[in-house]
Amino acid sequence: MLTESDLAAYVQRVRYQWIDVDKVFGAQCWDQWSHYASAFLGVPSWPTYTNAGGTHPHAGYACNVHHNAARSGLAQWFEILPATASPRPGDVAFWEFGSTWYPLSHVATVLDITHGGRTLRCLTQNPGAVQVSDLITSGIIGYLRPRTLIRGGIVTSRTPSLHASQKVAALARTRRRKDDPMHYIVLTEGARQDGSAAYAIYRPGVKGSWEEFDTNSVRGMAANALASQFGQPMEVTLDRWLQLQKKYA
Repeated sequence: MLTESDLAAYVQRVRYQWIDVDKVFGAQCWDQWSHYASAFLGVPSWPTYTNAGGTHPHAGYACNVHHNAARSGLAQWFEILPATASPRPGDVAFWEFGSTWYPLSHVATVLDITHGGRTLRCLTQNPGAVQVSDLITSGIIGYLRPRTLIRGGIVTSRTPSLHASQKVAALARTRRRKDDPMHYIVLTEGARQDGSAAYAIYRPGVKGSWEEFDTNSVRGMAANALASQFGQPMEVTLDRWLQLQKKYA
């Protein structure tokens, strides 16, 4: 049986890493869950996939793991719990597709309950590398509780917030790591008439590489999906946006 002390050791081992289990779309939240289940809990990899139990209702998204947990056979290794359950360290929390904070759904490993139950301190990935962050509970559809994990003690602090210069450096490292020279930017002031932001990706030095989109467009992928591939977008001014648009469109 594994203890929460073992869980704490796992957290320290993977913290700050970029985990990409399936080698698709970069390091996403799903990859952290799959790695936790297989590398720490000893669950076979195949039932951790989003469509292992079926494609309905949200094929390819993290929440589908919980929706179809019984059909994929995950009940052999986890208790399948509803959103009303009281989470404890080691549980895996799932946020629904279309939720306010995670429109493309999300999954993370619970470490503690914080802020009077309004947030969960979790091991999570995307945006950014594997980190410890407080995530709001709104939108959670349920939990998977490992059957092999027994309660013990765990002390894990939040991953410190990065300064702007550190974020830029982390973004650069992400692109170098993925050998991807695409730049990802966001315009928040004066972007759209309804007040929403505009996003764009482009390849420096390549005319015609500019692709502009709103939050929920560009081949059906929203902004936080692209963030898993290119890092978080860099905010630019309207003048800079127009300059880059003219240069790369």
